[in-house]
Amino acid sequence: MTAPPQVVGLPWYHRDDYSALLLVFSDPDKLPNTFDAWLEHAEGLEKQLRAAGFVVARAWIRPAPFAAWCGERDISPDQQARLEFANETARQHHSRP
Repeated sequence: MTAPPQVVGLPWYHRDDYSALLLVFSDPDKLPNTFDAWLEHAEGLEKQLRAAGFVVARAWIRPAPFAAWCGERDISPDQQARLEFANETARQHHSRP
């Protein structure tokens, strides 16, 4: 029996939130300046992950809830936090009965 495909969380943003998120993130320089540039990159990454056999779960990150999530954990709202948030969200979503 083969193992089920691994689920990977991918941080995902709403167009209307993108500017506000760049202000929340402690490392906005790691992301494109525009939503359209980010979206193009994110869709390419999503396609690559799926081609590699991963199940990709888009983890929607909103400014206030993400800032609160980071605050509860006393972590910087950076790339590592975005990935942790996305993978935690993916696990929760895909472990439901």
